[in-house]
Amino acid sequence: MALKKSPVGIDIGHANIRIAQAERTAIGFQIMKYVVTETPKGAIRDGQIVEPEEVGLAIKRAMKEAHISASVASLAAAGGAVFIRTVQFPKMTAQMLRDSIRFEAGRYIPGSVDDSYVVGEIVGPHGDTQIDVLLVASPKDIVNARIRACEIAGLNVDYVETETFATYRSLLEFDPDREVGSKTYMLVNIGAANTAVSVIQNGVYLMHRSMPNAGNMLTDALKQAFKLDTIDAEAGKTVLDLEELLSGDGSDNPPLKVIATMVDDIVRELRRSMNFLQTQPQSGGGKPSATVDKMVLCGGGAKLKGLAKYIQSKLGIPVEVIGTFDGPYIENGGCVPGNGVDATVVAGLAVRPYLKAA
Repeated sequence: MALKKSPVGIDIGHANIRIAQAERTAIGFQIMKYVVTETPKGAIRDGQIVEPEEVGLAIKRAMKEAHISASVASLAAAGGAVFIRTVQFPKMTAQMLRDSIRFEAGRYIPGSVDDSYVVGEIVGPHGDTQIDVLLVASPKDIVNARIRACEIAGLNVDYVETETFATYRSLLEFDPDREVGSKTYMLVNIGAANTAVSVIQNGVYLMHRSMPNAGNMLTDALKQAFKLDTIDAEAGKTVLDLEELLSGDGSDNPPLKVIATMVDDIVRELRRSMNFLQTQPQSGGGKPSATVDKMVLCGGGAKLKGLAKYIQSKLGIPVEVIGTFDGPYIENGGCVPGNGVDATVVAGLAVRPYLKAA
């Protein structure tokens, strides 16, 4: 079914703004238009847009240069302040949940309920007296600043969701080979300033966290260790291969050893998340999950050569780098370089409006 409005997905990150437009195909969607532009310096701090006018004008310019015409946008909230977790509420109906969500959510979300957008969805029973609820909350100022930036660009905002939901949609949700209804995935999106870690068990979100160990930290480590500028440090990352460390200590490659130290910090945080998962009950009140079946890496930081095999060797679970176009659901219209490993969020946002229109 065609949409009456012309939608566009916009992923506003610390380093870059990605914009994508999708069309329906016989089996899913195709990304027909795509553009990347640098995020104005200093415009985003800790996931919060502090200069919405500059971001809005950057979006407007990029769309004009890429010949993207749109009237509405889908956005994603991001950063450590975004809360996503399956929690237990007293047994109630969906209507009762809507009426009491803000009161019940106050026991879980770290920020003020009054200053947050809060939504909840019942995902199943939890024993005889409780239900599992997917609880999502984001500070209003984070969401409102992103909406304001789009308004400055001349766009109305129809959908605001979280980055991890958009990523899950573009990589896993509709791929039958992934068997998401019966497996536990750890989805790791390595961006410039943050790494988003989500655990999805049998199609249900168990937990989500954001950590500052990300691509910029690797770049900064090379800059400091070898007195490089940002351009040279970024270029240096592209020629390093972590697989070399699986058969040696990297003593003859000092830059690789520097990178490995930072990657080991990421691995430690991922292990902490896995340990936390082992204490959490399954949806429905079952026993805690013992293992993650597979870890999926995406985002610009996942382009680091050998990263998947290195993490796999450290954690002892299957690890795979997946891009937007590695599955059957979303196709590349020829406008996105590579397999779309760093376009996962924007692709998920671009197709979001069509799901309600079907």
